[in-house]
Amino acid sequence: MEYWKLVWVFVLAFLFGGYQSEGCWEIEKAALLQLKPFFPHINDEGISWGKGNCCRWNGVECSTSTGRVTRLFLEYRSVEVYNNISQGWYLNISLFLPFHELKSLDLGNSYIAGFIDNHSFMNKLEILDLSNNKLLGNNILPYLAEFTSLKTLLLDNCGLQGSIDISELNSLKNLKELHLSDNQIESLGSLFQRKRQLRLAKLEVLDLSFNYLNNSIFSSLAALPHLKSLNLESNLLIQSTYIQDLNVLSNLEKLNISYYRMNDSVPSQGNERELKLMNLEELNLRGNVFNSSILSSLGSLSNLKSLSLSHTYAMEESIDVRGLPALKNLEKLYLTGKVNLQLQSLDIFPYLKTLFLKSFSLDGTIIIQRWRNMTSLEELTLIDLSLTSNTVQGFCELRQLQTLAIINSEWNARLPECFSELISLKHLDLSFNDLSSNKFFGDISHFRSLTSLLKLRLRNNSIEIPSSLAPLFNLSKLQNIYADNNMIYNAETEMHSLDTPTFQLRSISLSFCGDGGSFPQSLNHQHDLEHVDLSNINFKGDQFPNWLLENNKKLERLNLVNSSLSGHFLLPSTSRRGLSRLDVSSNTLDGNIPNEIGAKLPSLELLNMSNNFFTGGIPISIGDMISLQQLDLSNNKLSGGIPRHLPMGLFTFDVSNNQLFGDIPSSMENLSLMLTLDLSNNTLFGGIPSWIGKMSNLQELVMANNHFEGPIPMELCNLNSSLKFLDLSANNISGSLPSCFIFSSLTHVYLSRNKLKGPITSFLNNNYLVTLDLSNNHLTGNIPNWIGNLSALVYLLLDNNHFEGGIPVQLCKLNRLRLIDVSNNNLSGTIPPCLMNTISNDSSHAYYSDDDYSGYIGSFSADVPIEFTMKSISYFYKGRVLTYLSGIDLSCNKLTGEIPLQFQNFRYIIVLNFSHNSLIGPIPQAISDLSRIESLDLSHNHLSGNIPSQLLRLHFLSFFSVAYNNLSGTTPQRSGQFATFEESSYGGNPFLCGEPLPKNCSTDGSSLSMPRNATDEGFIDMKVFYASFVGSYIVMPLCIAIVLYINPYWRQAWFYHVEAATMSCYYFVLDHILPIGNYPY
Repeated sequence: MEYWKLVWVFVLAFLFGGYQSEGCWEIEKAALLQLKPFFPHINDEGISWGKGNCCRWNGVECSTSTGRVTRLFLEYRSVEVYNNISQGWYLNISLFLPFHELKSLDLGNSYIAGFIDNHSFMNKLEILDLSNNKLLGNNILPYLAEFTSLKTLLLDNCGLQGSIDISELNSLKNLKELHLSDNQIESLGSLFQRKRQLRLAKLEVLDLSFNYLNNSIFSSLAALPHLKSLNLESNLLIQSTYIQDLNVLSNLEKLNISYYRMNDSVPSQGNERELKLMNLEELNLRGNVFNSSILSSLGSLSNLKSLSLSHTYAMEESIDVRGLPALKNLEKLYLTGKVNLQLQSLDIFPYLKTLFLKSFSLDGTIIIQRWRNMTSLEELTLIDLSLTSNTVQGFCELRQLQTLAIINSEWNARLPECFSELISLKHLDLSFNDLSSNKFFGDISHFRSLTSLLKLRLRNNSIEIPSSLAPLFNLSKLQNIYADNNMIYNAETEMHSLDTPTFQLRSISLSFCGDGGSFPQSLNHQHDLEHVDLSNINFKGDQFPNWLLENNKKLERLNLVNSSLSGHFLLPSTSRRGLSRLDVSSNTLDGNIPNEIGAKLPSLELLNMSNNFFTGGIPISIGDMISLQQLDLSNNKLSGGIPRHLPMGLFTFDVSNNQLFGDIPSSMENLSLMLTLDLSNNTLFGGIPSWIGKMSNLQELVMANNHFEGPIPMELCNLNSSLKFLDLSANNISGSLPSCFIFSSLTHVYLSRNKLKGPITSFLNNNYLVTLDLSNNHLTGNIPNWIGNLSALVYLLLDNNHFEGGIPVQLCKLNRLRLIDVSNNNLSGTIPPCLMNTISNDSSHAYYSDDDYSGYIGSFSADVPIEFTMKSISYFYKGRVLTYLSGIDLSCNKLTGEIPLQFQNFRYIIVLNFSHNSLIGPIPQAISDLSRIESLDLSHNHLSGNIPSQLLRLHFLSFFSVAYNNLSGTTPQRSGQFATFEESSYGGNPFLCGEPLPKNCSTDGSSLSMPRNATDEGFIDMKVFYASFVGSYIVMPLCIAIVLYINPYWRQAWFYHVEAATMSCYYFVLDHILPIGNYPY
């Protein structure tokens, strides 16, 4: 008998869905291939559209009985691929007609602007998702009327705005769910005002969140008798009169009238407006303002299971939860400290399963004792709380807890041992407790008994974690470990009951943790890993763990940054199509990058192998990574040229600081999505390609320190609206600056050490420019007056050019300037007095950080050096060091007049160099106010008077020179910093005396050894000098002639060598210089 029962089971299973079609229908396969060009992303994951059974293709689902397509997922979660389609595109609906059993169609994020052939329709389609197609607009509604079988329609973020007439959807009689969130809808037109035309009687779910609807929406909601879920989150509801209107929706089960900012609506003012939704199970009042009556008005909601009062704003000082006595069925409660609730009464909810508390102060002795009665509590989340030792100990009484999260709480103590008693825990989160040095510490041995644990989060604490993870080996259900920023240590010598882990992890993250000893071999037993982050751990030079790639076929992300790994980078034996992000930067890996990396890791979106010792060329197979968006191979020893074939979707391409040579391949012209292009510090040559101007999204262009030559192409002006960072320094670029260089978004320009000439005609009216470095070129003309319009300018470097004229007074408008270098030019005139008040003390705008702007995937952090002379030596400054540097260098010009006397806002300047000019007058005493100055050079001018004794107050001064002026009197007292300055700091001042000069001073300060006829020419008699110079050149030839006359052997050797040298030169000229045609044949 039992045998026949088993047979019948198999027969019924075969008849009712057990049969699986062997393949899709050919007509549907052909239709899918017709759709393929319109959705280029469908091959990014899973099985590509092409050969084989189309039911197994990515985004395709078929019926198990008929083999026909029933669901299509064509959504693309990144619209960047359509950026070049500014007006969107129109989809031909007739392309879907072959799919007779299609029930679900997802076209989200596809940049669709409308439909073609709206007369075609799919009579079995039940779910249509058009969300995030912003170009559709209000005109999409008439096209949807033919889809009469629809049950779910998603039009979130579809550009709907103003008053829309949803009566155009009346033909959708079966519609149960309508999603219209994240639009700009102000009203729903006439649908709810013409009840006789209403045909959406079956509508159960209505999502109108994040729109511009006001209270008028409520007066018509009664037209939806079967509505069970209503979402009005973040609209313009500003009064309390809608409560009575809500009561009409007697079938409502879910209600969301939350607001993400403070909303001045008051849901209830009294019992006459009491909510009477007897079927309501979920109520979200987040972000509203209410008074104490709100709690009593909710008392009639006897079926309420979930209540959110988070981020609400109370009108009274204290509200007691005992105002909710009737909510006996409440299972979820969300509260924040914006409302001062009396938490002692929480035990009035006997069936409470989830409790979320934020920004409260908990007293464990009072509250936790009451919580012991909450025997049903399974999930407890505490955020930004002030905890006591009794509080944390009290959690251990909640033995039925499955989720415990203590996040950002004011707690700094050892992990309680009683945590080991919470054997029902599945999720434990003690992360982000690093605010105000509040951290958990201890070790993870207390968790060894939590055998039900699935996820463990311990980020940002001081917990000791062995790299082997041995105390957790017996947690067989553990799947996720997140313990970044703790104290990892090498535990190879520790003994444990288990040698191998019983768990199979999916995610592990232990970054920034310290010395890990050897790479954890416990991971060698893992085969289900999806995400691995072991960055910034010192693994003592272990070999690259290629077995991680070999063993884990589901791996999606592998992050081993700065993990002290060495040896060769090895690939798995078979392809890993699921791996999307691989970062092995900042290690000591060497050898070649494997040539087959593109075939073995075809789905990578990010590949970062920078800061290693890789050699050889860039593998050609990288061009086959069609999903690759970020490629960083910088700071290696790669050679050869840039590959001719690169992925079309690249956003970032960084091969800087290598040994690449050759020109830039023209095939890169097609990389239209490029945001960052960094080719700096190689030996590339040729001209700057004009087609770079076609990279309309380009934000950072870095080509410094190569051998590029020729002019800057005019086509770069096409990047005026997108380019933010330009570095072409240290090349052989010639010609003039294109006058069309406006670059409204440009923040940093580095064009130094080139051969540019002509005047500055670019960068006018740029309000974002922080750095302008045009130094070491051949630029001419005046410094333009419009430079004062660059209001954000911090670094201005125009040194080593041929500028002339005066220093424009407009520079005084730039109140953010920290560095001005116009040295080694032909500037004349006086120093503008207001220039001394220009240098800013604020360095907050001086650093080009990751937060200045970001690209799609990340951001570009500049580390470009700026050359500046300090302490008479030229240094290169970059990064954060540059933010501490401020100064003015006007040296090596033709400036005249006196040094300005005022230094009001100049106190924190580090460098001041006015040397090699024709300045006159005294040294201002106000220089002593420059309390932070380290380098002061006033040498080679015509300054006169005494050196102010107040300069002794400059305690940070490490370089000082007033040499070669007309100063007089005594040198400053040799104390403090001035005790370190030698004679070279004062030399060339004939009337100056005192140490460290060799001239002593009399009691009145005058020199005792000063010649009476000393002049500005110094102490050398030039007439005697010239006479001795001429005499020495006469005596030398005479001596040679006398020696040759006396010694015949020397004379014979002399003439022999002279004759040999003459003949050698003669034949060299005949062989190499005279034309060949002069020789007789």
